[in-house]
Amino acid sequence: MPPTLASLVQHSALHLRVRAGEDRLRTPVRWAHASELADPVPYMEGGELLLVTATTLDAEDPAAMTAYVRRLVGAGVAGLGFAVGVNYDSVPEALIAAARAEGLPLLEVPRRTPFLAISKAVSAAIAADQYRAVTEGFEAQRELTRAALADGP
Repeated sequence: MPPTLASLVQHSALHLRVRAGEDRLRTPVRWAHASELADPVPYMEGGELLLVTATTLDAEDPAAMTAYVRRLVGAGVAGLGFAVGVNYDSVPEALIAAARAEGLPLLEVPRRTPFLAISKAVSAAIAADQYRAVTEGFEAQRELTRAALADGP
């Protein structure tokens, strides 16, 4: 099974905190991507956990955050990870309200958790899922081969 937002929140080394979208934590995460673009949508495929520090965003402006979150939801982003302690000491209420209104899972990323750690966790979970699928395929092939050799076609 691919990683989900819930599996990332439960990852003991990441210390992520859910700020919105608690009911959507089963959402699969296809990738984790950091972007500080005011509009990263043209560069998204859907299913990403977008990681931001809000360098180019006025995250305290309700109208700007509503528009930003709507663009992300429209692009199929799985969730938004917001780093605190970089440009903002806490997740701005305007962003939390917009995420709640639009149903976008919002995760608070503590200063001590580098985005790279989140990306590695997602990548490792995806690799483990792919390995499991390949292993199951080989096991099924072995069983079919054994049955064919033992009983004939």
